Amino acid sequence: MEIFTLRKLSASCVLLTLCIVLRVFYNIWWRPKSLEKLLKKQGIRGTSYKLFNGGMRESQRLIKEAWSKPMSLNHQIAPRVNPFFHQMVQKYGKISMSWIETRPRLIIADPELMAQILNDKNGQFQKPPLNPLVDLLTLGINTLEGDKWAKRRRLIAPAFYHDKLQVNLIKSNQYICILVKM
Repeated sequence: MEIFTLRKLSASCVLLTLCIVLRVFYNIWWRPKSLEKLLKKQGIRGTSYKLFNGGMRESQRLIKEAWSKPMSLNHQIAPRVNPFFHQMVQKYGKISMSWIETRPRLIIADPELMAQILNDKNGQFQKPPLNPLVDLLTLGINTLEGDKWAKRRRLIAPAFYHDKLQVNLIKSNQYICILVKM
């Protein structure tokens, strides 16, 4: 009786371990590779998936390299502010992909496509899921979707109209002049 129970227990442990190993293999290797294959089939070029760190190490190296050099005096700030993004656009085109851990990051530098995505009101372009703690602490417009997003956007849009911004700029200039005189 004890031997039968021991065999059952060991078989269960082996089966559980096998399930865990398969799940880890699926999440860490199979799923990212299949996503990469699907994106490349659609014509989106980019870095290939690397186990564990994705493109983070390369991104950090490029940032350190960019900040170690003096800044040029032209208006090209993209290589300084986000060198990884700049390099991806130069190397792979305006629509490319890179990896953050096991998730692909789609890089879109085409202004028309950006406008289409940002003005989407049908919910075709969904935001990636956030950590529940981040979702709880940040209730701003950038974390909302759907009707809540549209309502908040309608509420804050008038604050950014050109004429209101000019009035606010003039008022803030007056206040700054008063403060400087003190």
